[in-house]
Amino acid sequence: MATTCYQNTSRGFIKTPHGNIEYREAGETNLPKLVLLHSSPRSSIDYQPLLKYLAPYFNVFAPTTAGYGDSDRPPTPYETVDDFTQSLEWVIDGLGLESFNLYGARTGAQIAINYQIRNKTKVDNLILEEPFDYSNEEGHALHKRIHTYYPEKADGSHLLEMWQRSGGGKPGADFNEVTENFMHYLNINAGWEDVKDLYWDMGWEGAGPHAICNFNVFEAAKKVSSPTLIIHGSESRLLKLHEKYLNDIQKSVGEIIDTSSYKDKLGNPSNISGQFSPHIEPEKWVQMIANFTQKN
Repeated sequence: MATTCYQNTSRGFIKTPHGNIEYREAGETNLPKLVLLHSSPRSSIDYQPLLKYLAPYFNVFAPTTAGYGDSDRPPTPYETVDDFTQSLEWVIDGLGLESFNLYGARTGAQIAINYQIRNKTKVDNLILEEPFDYSNEEGHALHKRIHTYYPEKADGSHLLEMWQRSGGGKPGADFNEVTENFMHYLNINAGWEDVKDLYWDMGWEGAGPHAICNFNVFEAAKKVSSPTLIIHGSESRLLKLHEKYLNDIQKSVGEIIDTSSYKDKLGNPSNISGQFSPHIEPEKWVQMIANFTQKN
């Protein structure tokens, strides 16, 4: 586990049977453990600016899903949530974690649910950010629309499209952040020919979305045994399944966060769609997690 220092955190890799998996770590080792799972097609870099808020409360680990960020692509493309869960199990074993709190956002929420039911004694508490159900025609259509492969164009305009998607056109955008996002999309855009018949027209970035579109999350949710916190934004379209999650997960409680003012803070409401974002309210986010895990 070679690590390098980055903004008061450590970054390293866990060697697994399917390649090296990137992770970030912060917080003293004597603190309660917390594992963060990101959404697709993002990577653990999403949690980088948030780790400093978590570090006083947790020894926190943020792995990057196989095939994303700087994690290796698996030798055979993953097709199921079970595939991604197996990879996470190798990472958890490589980190030497016996028990921990598990946080999953969107795609990560579905992997987190599946991990818990496969490893019941390891997960002390489960926290799910904006979980939903995509195992239907509507869910499939949504992911086909929002995830895409950028075919190479002779004039290089496909690169400009990726730059714009990375936030390069936003007023006041942080250049370093945009560059990191751009490099991420550039990386996962490569090798479309390998998966063009598997992940629809989404390219490699569609691996996670494809998996959750074929995962019966509510059948799985009924098997969850850990205390669970369900988080949705008040303006989120995903809120409509909030009560169903509470009904299906036996030991669950819910938090609905007021996101009505998010458009003013982001300047571009279309990027958040009313969903809760820890990047906008990091202190509230951390306190919510800390309060929940300390009660159980």
